[in-house]
Amino acid sequence: MYKLIKSIPVGILSTLALLVVAYFSLDADPLGDNDFLLFEGSDKVAHFLLYFCTACAFILDYAKFKIPHHTKLNLELMFTCCAMILGLLMEVGQLILSNGRTYDTMDLVANCLGAAAGFGYMHVWGLHSFRRVAVHSRRHHRHHHRH
Repeated sequence: MYKLIKSIPVGILSTLALLVVAYFSLDADPLGDNDFLLFEGSDKVAHFLLYFCTACAFILDYAKFKIPHHTKLNLELMFTCCAMILGLLMEVGQLILSNGRTYDTMDLVANCLGAAAGFGYMHVWGLHSFRRVAVHSRRHHRHHHRH
């Protein structure tokens, strides 16, 4: 999985995340007539997961840019805050646009919690795994081409 992610140019994951968030947040009916609730609050789980993935994408793109160097905690936190601010802007956008979507404070909370969880995941486990794959493949690539 990380090898596939490593092969994607820097910025593509973040751009894709921004487009997906904008579509699901601002489109009047993003799932068409297939809107369904699996259980009470499942939309909050969807918000959480969307912003979890967005924060992960932002931090992964930053890590890809920094390879072979380590990422900085303050910049990881900055990208996490960017995901949270994006969540706020999308909720405000729903408030301003008259497309049938409405502002929901609990959606904003789910967005922020998802982004924070994405930061936690990437900082504790994801970046270490990514670096192991990315740096190892670079070393292997350099060693392979020397002979």
